[in-house]
Amino acid sequence: MSGGPETFAPNAEVYGPDYYAKMYRPHWFLRNRRKYEERDAALLRIVRPAPSARVLEVGSARGDTAFFFAPRVKGVVGIDASPVAVEAAQRRLAALALPNVRFEETDARGLSAVSGGPFDVVLLADFVEHVTDDVLVPCLESARGVLAKGGALAIYTPNATHWAERLKAAVPGLQQEDHIAVRPAARVVELVTGAGFAVEDLFFSASPYPLLGAIDRAFGMAGFFRFRTCLRAVMSRP
Repeated sequence: MSGGPETFAPNAEVYGPDYYAKMYRPHWFLRNRRKYEERDAALLRIVRPAPSARVLEVGSARGDTAFFFAPRVKGVVGIDASPVAVEAAQRRLAALALPNVRFEETDARGLSAVSGGPFDVVLLADFVEHVTDDVLVPCLESARGVLAKGGALAIYTPNATHWAERLKAAVPGLQQEDHIAVRPAARVVELVTGAGFAVEDLFFSASPYPLLGAIDRAFGMAGFFRFRTCLRAVMSRP
Protein backbone atom coordinates (compact mmCIF):
# COMPACT_ATOMS: atom_id res chain seq x y z
CA MET A 1 0.00 0.00 0.00
CA SER A 2 1.28 3.41 -0.85
CA GLY A 3 0.86 6.73 0.89
CA GLY A 4 2.11 8.37 4.03
CA PRO A 5 2.73 6.53 7.30
CA GLU A 6 -0.78 7.28 8.52
CA THR A 7 -2.55 5.85 5.44
CA PHE A 8 -0.80 2.69 4.27
CA ALA A 9 -2.63 0.38 6.71
CA PRO A 10 -5.52 0.58 9.21
CA ASN A 11 -3.02 -0.03 12.02
CA ALA A 12 -0.18 1.99 10.46
CA GLU A 13 0.76 3.52 13.81
CA VAL A 14 2.10 0.12 14.90
CA TYR A 15 4.88 0.22 12.31
CA GLY A 16 7.14 2.84 13.82
CA PRO A 17 10.93 2.78 14.26
CA ASP A 18 10.65 0.91 17.55
CA TYR A 19 8.69 -1.90 15.89
CA TYR A 20 11.54 -2.67 13.49
CA ALA A 21 14.24 -2.16 16.13
CA LYS A 22 12.67 -4.90 18.28
CA MET A 23 12.00 -7.30 15.41
CA TYR A 24 13.53 -10.77 15.88
CA ARG A 25 14.86 -9.86 19.33
CA PRO A 26 15.87 -13.22 20.90
CA HIS A 27 13.65 -14.73 23.58
CA TRP A 28 14.14 -18.18 25.11
CA PHE A 29 10.47 -19.11 24.64
CA LEU A 30 8.93 -16.96 21.90
CA ARG A 31 11.88 -16.31 19.59
CA ASN A 32 14.49 -18.94 20.26
CA ARG A 33 17.10 -20.34 17.90
CA ARG A 34 14.93 -23.28 16.88
CA LYS A 35 12.22 -20.94 15.61
CA TYR A 36 14.53 -19.27 13.13
CA GLU A 37 16.25 -22.48 12.10
CA GLU A 38 12.87 -24.00 11.23
CA ARG A 39 11.75 -20.80 9.53
CA ASP A 40 14.88 -20.76 7.38
CA ALA A 41 14.38 -24.41 6.44
CA ALA A 42 10.76 -23.78 5.48
CA LEU A 43 11.70 -20.74 3.38
CA LEU A 44 14.36 -22.67 1.51
CA ARG A 45 11.83 -25.40 0.72
CA ILE A 46 9.13 -23.08 -0.62
CA VAL A 47 11.46 -20.70 -2.50
CA ARG A 48 13.95 -23.25 -3.90
CA PRO A 49 16.67 -20.67 -4.47
CA ALA A 50 19.03 -21.00 -7.43
CA PRO A 51 21.98 -18.87 -8.59
CA SER A 52 19.95 -17.64 -11.58
CA ALA A 53 16.77 -16.82 -9.62
CA ARG A 54 15.23 -13.39 -9.11
CA VAL A 55 13.09 -13.07 -5.98
CA LEU A 56 10.48 -10.43 -5.18
CA GLU A 57 9.71 -10.28 -1.47
CA VAL A 58 6.45 -8.58 -0.52
CA GLY A 59 6.47 -7.05 2.95
CA SER A 60 10.24 -7.08 3.33
CA ALA A 61 10.25 -5.12 6.63
CA ARG A 62 13.83 -4.39 7.68
CA GLY A 63 15.28 -6.80 5.12
CA ASP A 64 16.20 -9.90 7.12
CA THR A 65 14.68 -12.39 4.67
CA ALA A 66 16.07 -10.58 1.64
CA PHE A 67 19.54 -10.69 3.19
CA PHE A 68 19.10 -14.40 3.95
CA PHE A 69 18.44 -15.16 0.28
CA ALA A 70 20.97 -12.74 -1.22
CA PRO A 71 23.91 -15.21 -1.29
CA ARG A 72 21.67 -17.91 -2.77
CA VAL A 73 20.06 -16.11 -5.73
CA LYS A 74 20.85 -13.68 -8.55
CA GLY A 75 18.86 -10.86 -7.06
CA VAL A 76 16.25 -9.88 -4.46
CA VAL A 77 13.89 -6.92 -4.54
CA GLY A 78 12.10 -6.23 -1.27
CA ILE A 79 9.02 -4.04 -1.16
CA ASP A 80 7.13 -2.67 1.81
CA ALA A 81 4.34 -0.16 2.30
CA SER A 82 5.94 1.32 5.40
CA PRO A 83 8.47 4.07 4.65
CA VAL A 84 10.04 3.40 8.05
CA ALA A 85 10.61 -0.24 7.08
CA VAL A 86 12.20 0.68 3.76
CA GLU A 87 14.48 3.21 5.44
CA ALA A 88 15.56 0.61 8.02
CA ALA A 89 16.24 -1.98 5.31
CA GLN A 90 18.25 0.47 3.23
CA ARG A 91 20.38 1.44 6.23
CA ARG A 92 21.21 -2.20 6.89
CA LEU A 93 21.85 -2.79 3.20
CA ALA A 94 24.37 0.07 3.14
CA ALA A 95 26.28 -1.61 5.97
CA LEU A 96 26.18 -5.05 4.35
CA ALA A 97 26.99 -3.77 0.84
CA LEU A 98 25.10 -6.50 -1.00
CA PRO A 99 25.00 -5.54 -4.69
CA ASN A 100 22.11 -7.86 -5.61
CA VAL A 101 19.53 -6.52 -3.12
CA ARG A 102 17.37 -3.41 -3.23
CA PHE A 103 14.27 -2.11 -1.46
CA GLU A 104 11.31 -0.05 -2.62
CA GLU A 105 8.31 1.55 -0.95
CA THR A 106 5.56 0.04 -3.10
CA ASP A 107 1.87 -0.85 -2.95
CA ALA A 108 1.49 -4.62 -2.58
CA ARG A 109 -1.69 -4.49 -4.63
CA GLY A 110 0.17 -3.45 -7.78
CA LEU A 111 3.33 -5.50 -8.17
CA SER A 112 3.64 -4.57 -11.83
CA ALA A 113 5.09 -1.27 -10.63
CA VAL A 114 8.19 -3.07 -9.34
CA SER A 115 11.14 -2.98 -11.72
CA GLY A 116 13.60 -5.82 -12.17
CA GLY A 117 11.21 -8.56 -13.25
CA PRO A 118 10.09 -10.95 -14.35
CA PHE A 119 10.71 -12.80 -11.10
CA ASP A 120 11.15 -16.50 -10.51
CA VAL A 121 9.56 -16.32 -7.07
CA VAL A 122 7.18 -13.91 -5.37
CA LEU A 123 7.64 -14.47 -1.63
CA LEU A 124 5.14 -13.51 1.07
CA ALA A 125 6.97 -14.39 4.29
CA ASP A 126 5.25 -13.15 7.45
CA PHE A 127 3.14 -10.81 5.32
CA VAL A 128 -0.26 -12.45 4.87
CA GLU A 129 -1.23 -12.01 8.54
CA HIS A 130 -0.57 -8.26 8.33
CA VAL A 131 -3.11 -7.49 5.59
CA THR A 132 -6.82 -7.94 5.03
CA ASP A 133 -8.33 -9.45 1.88
CA ASP A 134 -8.67 -6.08 0.16
CA VAL A 135 -4.87 -6.01 -0.01
CA LEU A 136 -4.03 -9.71 -0.19
CA VAL A 137 -6.35 -10.65 -3.06
CA PRO A 138 -5.07 -8.02 -5.53
CA CYS A 139 -1.53 -8.77 -4.38
CA LEU A 140 -1.93 -12.43 -5.31
CA GLU A 141 -3.55 -11.55 -8.62
CA SER A 142 -0.82 -9.07 -9.54
CA ALA A 143 1.86 -11.63 -8.60
CA ARG A 144 0.86 -13.59 -11.68
CA GLY A 145 1.79 -10.67 -13.90
CA VAL A 146 5.36 -10.36 -12.59
CA LEU A 147 6.29 -14.04 -12.51
CA ALA A 148 8.47 -15.58 -15.19
CA LYS A 149 7.30 -18.71 -16.97
CA GLY A 150 7.54 -21.55 -14.48
CA GLY A 151 7.74 -19.08 -11.60
CA ALA A 152 6.24 -19.69 -8.18
CA LEU A 153 4.39 -18.00 -5.34
CA ALA A 154 5.74 -18.81 -1.87
CA ILE A 155 3.87 -18.11 1.38
CA TYR A 156 4.90 -18.49 5.02
CA THR A 157 2.29 -17.38 7.56
CA PRO A 158 0.74 -18.27 10.93
CA ASN A 159 -2.09 -20.80 10.86
CA ALA A 160 -5.22 -19.60 12.68
CA THR A 161 -6.23 -23.14 13.66
CA HIS A 162 -3.06 -23.73 15.70
CA TRP A 163 -3.61 -23.78 19.45
CA ALA A 164 -1.34 -20.76 20.03
CA GLU A 165 -3.29 -18.59 17.59
CA ARG A 166 -6.59 -19.76 19.09
CA LEU A 167 -5.29 -18.81 22.52
CA LYS A 168 -4.19 -15.36 21.33
CA ALA A 169 -7.59 -14.75 19.77
CA ALA A 170 -9.47 -15.81 22.90
CA VAL A 171 -7.46 -14.13 25.64
CA PRO A 172 -7.46 -10.30 25.87
CA GLY A 173 -3.95 -8.92 25.92
CA LEU A 174 -2.37 -11.78 23.98
CA GLN A 175 -3.33 -10.54 20.54
CA GLN A 176 -0.51 -9.18 18.40
CA GLU A 177 -1.52 -5.71 17.27
CA ASP A 178 0.33 -6.10 13.97
CA HIS A 179 -1.42 -9.40 13.11
CA ILE A 180 -4.78 -8.17 11.88
CA ALA A 181 -5.66 -11.12 9.61
CA VAL A 182 -4.30 -14.48 10.74
CA ARG A 183 -6.01 -17.01 8.48
CA PRO A 184 -6.61 -20.76 8.59
CA ALA A 185 -4.49 -22.68 6.10
CA ALA A 186 -7.62 -23.64 4.15
CA ARG A 187 -8.44 -19.95 3.62
CA VAL A 188 -4.92 -19.21 2.39
CA VAL A 189 -5.18 -22.09 -0.09
CA GLU A 190 -8.60 -20.83 -1.21
CA LEU A 191 -7.26 -17.35 -1.92
CA VAL A 192 -4.19 -18.68 -3.72
CA THR A 193 -6.16 -21.00 -5.99
CA GLY A 194 -8.76 -18.30 -6.58
CA ALA A 195 -6.00 -16.06 -7.92
CA GLY A 196 -5.10 -18.65 -10.55
CA PHE A 197 -2.42 -20.70 -8.83
CA ALA A 198 -2.13 -24.44 -8.22
CA VAL A 199 -0.60 -25.52 -4.91
CA GLU A 200 2.56 -27.51 -5.54
CA ASP A 201 3.74 -27.99 -1.96
CA LEU A 202 1.88 -27.46 1.31
CA PHE A 203 3.29 -28.33 4.71
CA PHE A 204 3.22 -27.07 8.29
CA SER A 205 5.92 -26.31 10.81
CA ALA A 206 5.67 -27.02 14.51
CA SER A 207 5.88 -24.31 17.14
CA PRO A 208 9.39 -23.72 18.54
CA TYR A 209 8.25 -23.52 22.15
CA PRO A 210 10.09 -25.83 24.57
CA LEU A 211 8.13 -29.07 25.16
CA LEU A 212 5.03 -27.72 23.41
CA GLY A 213 6.80 -27.88 20.07
CA ALA A 214 7.44 -31.58 20.60
CA ILE A 215 3.71 -32.09 21.06
CA ASP A 216 3.08 -30.26 17.78
CA ARG A 217 5.53 -32.52 15.99
CA ALA A 218 3.93 -35.62 17.46
CA PHE A 219 0.40 -34.64 16.44
CA GLY A 220 1.13 -32.54 13.34
CA MET A 221 -1.53 -34.26 11.26
CA ALA A 222 -4.18 -32.26 13.13
CA GLY A 223 -4.72 -28.58 12.35
CA PHE A 224 -4.69 -27.74 16.05
CA PHE A 225 -0.93 -28.50 16.07
CA ARG A 226 0.06 -26.90 12.74
CA PHE A 227 1.94 -23.75 13.67
CA ARG A 228 2.90 -22.17 10.33
CA THR A 229 1.35 -22.60 6.89
CA CYS A 230 4.13 -23.09 4.34
CA LEU A 231 3.01 -23.08 0.71
CA ARG A 232 4.49 -23.06 -2.79
CA ALA A 233 2.20 -22.59 -5.80
CA VAL A 234 2.59 -22.26 -9.58
CA MET A 235 0.34 -20.63 -12.14
CA SER A 236 -2.55 -22.86 -13.12
CA ARG A 237 -3.87 -20.77 -16.00
CA PRO A 238 -2.43 -18.30 -18.52
